[in-house]
Amino acid sequence: MKNVFDFRDELVSDYSSFSRSFTRIAAPDISKEIERQYDAGRYWPEALIQINPNYQRKTTVQQLAEQGILHKKCSDIFQVGKLEHNPQPLHLYTHQLQAIAKAQSGQSYVVTTGTGSGKSLSFFIPVIDKILQDKANDGVAKTRAIVIYPMNALANSQLEELNKFLYGYADAERPFSVARYTGQESRAEREAIAENPPDILLTNFMMLELILTRYEDTDRRVVEHCKGLNFLILDELHTYRGRQGADVALLVRRLRERLHAEQMICIGTSATMSSTGSKDDQMKTVAEVSSKLFGTLVSANDIIRETLERVTDPSRDVAAIRTLLLESLARTSFKWSTFEDFQSDPLAIWVELNLGIELPVDSEPVRAKPISLSEAAARLAQDAFCTLEIAKAGLQKFLIAAQHDVTTPQGQPPFAFKLHQFISGPGKVHATQWPSWPIRSASLSHHLLRRVKSS
Repeated sequence: MKNVFDFRDELVSDYSSFSRSFTRIAAPDISKEIERQYDAGRYWPEALIQINPNYQRKTTVQQLAEQGILHKKCSDIFQVGKLEHNPQPLHLYTHQLQAIAKAQSGQSYVVTTGTGSGKSLSFFIPVIDKILQDKANDGVAKTRAIVIYPMNALANSQLEELNKFLYGYADAERPFSVARYTGQESRAEREAIAENPPDILLTNFMMLELILTRYEDTDRRVVEHCKGLNFLILDELHTYRGRQGADVALLVRRLRERLHAEQMICIGTSATMSSTGSKDDQMKTVAEVSSKLFGTLVSANDIIRETLERVTDPSRDVAAIRTLLLESLARTSFKWSTFEDFQSDPLAIWVELNLGIELPVDSEPVRAKPISLSEAAARLAQDAFCTLEIAKAGLQKFLIAAQHDVTTPQGQPPFAFKLHQFISGPGKVHATQWPSWPIRSASLSHHLLRRVKSS
């Protein structure tokens, strides 16, 4: 795989050439000003860098099944590595465990955690656990959960993920069934869903609205099989805002009434919902929006946030390793014989505490805000007492090695990092033929008083 930092530079260079290829600017002063703003990175500022933080782990699905908290079949269903014929226990994060407890208590909730935190399992595990319990008690073939996605691509992806958990089961022995009903299906596929209702139905809000209103025989039977629905899940909750949010809120209410699902548990997931105010203010805001969408009470206590913990040595902070950073940076390559060696690496500790998580005084760890590579290198240069060039080169090499050359005991890279690159269009230049008439461009602050000739 290409070095992501080099890839970013090539991408920006190619787009820069592309954006300049349509117009020839004859006026020297205008051309000079535009080139200055290009060079200053106005349209593609330096990328921001961020480490995916480590989510706190609590237990495994298998342990919960042994304790009777989850149905015993969950132990066989929820394993990782099935496709590789190497099934392993599925470790759960704290927020996933909290979601299971909420669902089992019959309470609606919203999970607001970051990318790669397993938000889907925060509802699929309790949903499938409930399905297994109910099927063991009544054996009725019906749809017990509907998951609404804002895009069909997400529904397709989730169908693939669920089928991974069903890998190895014969069709007749599958412990639960799932089907997609988004408008991509053939008539035969739709008829099969109407004849044999899946336990879980994956759809989008427009398709769900359609099958509730057009009253085709196939749609009518699909809806009838959802009577008394146990779960309604809205994935990517933050996408339902404005008029679309109002449409979805009304759809949820019609669905509850049509299906006689007074006890229906509503679940939402979102990476971000509110970022203003204190933590309590944010949770209150999310709770208010969720209550309006679901038409049922969702309190601030029902908003599940991420719980982070350090992956490096928790007994050492930046002050403890500052004098060791220069030696760590001077290495020609970054290799670790064991994961424990990585955890105690001074540079690993510095990277996590500057790019991954922050440790507020008397508070739980929080996700670090993205910063530019230059800012990160400047911080590192100051702490390591080295030049900016050494810090920047060493940081890039370390991040690439930490993503590809070391894994946690669970087989994941400890520092999966992301580059956030923002690119905007080249904008417009406004000009006048009267040199004494001042104008202010909507996209350039400089007063440009010459005509622009385009070729």
